[in-house]
Parts: sequence; C-alpha cells; structure tokens
Amino acid sequence: MYYVLLAAGLSRRFPGNKLLADLCGVPIVRAAAGVAAAAGLPLVVVTGNDRESVVHALSGIEFHEVINSSYASGLSSSVRAAISALRDQADAIEFAPADMPLVPPEVPRLLAGIREDSPFPLIAPRYGGVRGHPVLLGRELYEDAASSIGGDSGLSQYIESRRELLLEVDVGSPGVVLDVDTPEDLERIRSLAGCGRPADQRL
Repeated sequence: MYYVLLAAGLSRRFPGNKLLADLCGVPIVRAAAGVAAAAGLPLVVVTGNDRESVVHALSGIEFHEVINSSYASGLSSSVRAAISALRDQADAIEFAPADMPLVPPEVPRLLAGIREDSPFPLIAPRYGGVRGHPVLLGRELYEDAASSIGGDSGLSQYIESRRELLLEVDVGSPGVVLDVDTPEDLERIRSLAGCGRPADQRL
C-alpha cells in the first residue's frame, strides 16, 4: 500500500505555486506529505511543474519520486504515472492531491484496513455527503483506470463510471474534502488548521 501525493500540476487559479504557500510555517505540500508518515504508509510524490521547488520543500522527508513529464496534459497523467511506477509493487494505491494538507492520518489507515477485508476495489472517504480523498484504487483496477482516465479529471469521472465498485466511508473530518484552489481556500484552511494558535493546539 502506498500513499501517493499528486504534486505535478499547474496552479491555474492561484498566484504562484500553491503547493509552496505557507501553512502554519511549512509549505502546503510538506504538510500534505506529513499525512503519509503519520498514517504509517510509504510516500510516493508525483512531480512535474516546478519540480525542483517541490522537491526542495520536501527536504528531509523520505519519499519515492515519480516524475511526470506530461503534467501539462492534466491530473490524469499523474495518476497514470503513479500506476505505471507502482503496479508491480502495491496491492493498492491511495491517491491524494498535494493541496489537501488537512486529511487526518487516521483516514488513510482506515481505508487500508478496510481494503484487507473488503471486496471493493475503490474506497473513498465521505464527509457531509461529499466524496473526498484519499481515494484507494485496488490492483485489480490499475489497467482499467490507466486506460480510461484523461484530462484534468483524475479519478473522479472514472469513479462515477464504476460506482458499483465503490465503497464510500463516512468520516468526521472536513479535511478529506478541503483543497486549495484559490487564496480564499488557503485562508479557510489556515483558519481551520489553527495557524494562529500554539503548535500543540493545531490540527
């Protein structure tokens, strides 16, 4: 089982690279990477746009890098790159956008545990009726997903077309549905993370 951060894309609605924006003193991508370590899962980071800066922001964190040279074609290219790199090594892959730093570590652990006993090859958390991340993709769907996805939709449209294979798990944290697309999104996440509070009182 691997936790894959999709960190290759363009920040089209954000001034500059949103993954390098500050969240409580660390870059967003570094905060998102910390989820894997806290969950006890090996981390894979798909890079592309502004690769050197993203890798630098992750300095000191143990991870395997997958370079996506086709990142400009959309998020799906990063999902395919990860599947290609990990297909022979992992029974399942958990995918999360790198702009979702508030995913609670217990959620990836929960999905991994469910995978051990569940017949469902797609598993995702749900908060307030909204499907979130990470999305777990089982080995039995690697080839199908890689050949079916395209553009900037990542796995979202694929999941909609395979809903009979999907198990959604209700969780109690909005972090599974909160990402950063705009400066306003970042301010909301900073507020929820408690960046103005002492470190031991933050999320």
